[in-house]
Amino acid sequence: MINAKVHVAVPTAFYADESLNISATLAHAQYLLDHQIESVMLCGSTGEQHSLDLDEKIALARAVDRAEWPQGAEIIFGVSAIRQSHAVRLAQVVAQCERIDAILVGFPPYIRPTQDQARRFVTAITQTAGKPAIIYNNPARTGFDASASTLAQLCMLPDVIGVKDPGGAPKLAEVSREIAPFRARYYAGGELDLHAKVAHGYTYLSSIVGNIAPEETVAWFNALRHGEEYESSSRLQELIDQLFAHHPIQFLKEKISTQEGINMGSCRLPLGPIAD
Repeated sequence: MINAKVHVAVPTAFYADESLNISATLAHAQYLLDHQIESVMLCGSTGEQHSLDLDEKIALARAVDRAEWPQGAEIIFGVSAIRQSHAVRLAQVVAQCERIDAILVGFPPYIRPTQDQARRFVTAITQTAGKPAIIYNNPARTGFDASASTLAQLCMLPDVIGVKDPGGAPKLAEVSREIAPFRARYYAGGELDLHAKVAHGYTYLSSIVGNIAPEETVAWFNALRHGEEYESSSRLQELIDQLFAHHPIQFLKEKISTQEGINMGSCRLPLGPIAD
């Protein structure tokens, strides 16, 4: 089981030729774990997951498993693909990676499965991986929005511990009613509208801005959960505004490269340097 209230969604580093830079990716994750972050998530949407082919995802997962992480650090790995067979193959590899503690399962992008097809997709992955799983509902990126009923059914799978971005307050309440007395974890994806999400019942955070302000992000989220003010919230809000005024992932990479001296490279085209 994973316990951290906050995990940071880590960007994937690339070399100038757009090939996978595993060492820089892991170096940044290590930096976060050395700066009050207890959990990192690799190979998610912030990690340009769907720009990675299956071999790259497998290589990254195996590198994560071989790396020396701080004791107690929680490592989450994103498992998704357009093709179910590719996602299941990745889940098979992740199942063998003892240092990967949990998975984030995103619905396949672009193809817009039915609710039943989406349930079968997630079930196949979670059964194969055999690790604690967070379901990621991200219709803005995938074109598919899991219904409250679908999310409730998935929450009852043995390995599913929660949902990232299930939807607005009415939908979250509907999921909670359907699974009662079982209680799922609800993860906010990123810091936009975080005050409102916490008020609606999101008690976990999949952070983006934590990549560039790790200690402040943890302190801010803990304050929000306890209904307290945080003195540096205005600085964080400025960072959030800057982040989403640009392409968020490229903005993160440039900030990380400057602050940490780790060359994260650019996003893969057609994404790329902000100056472009």
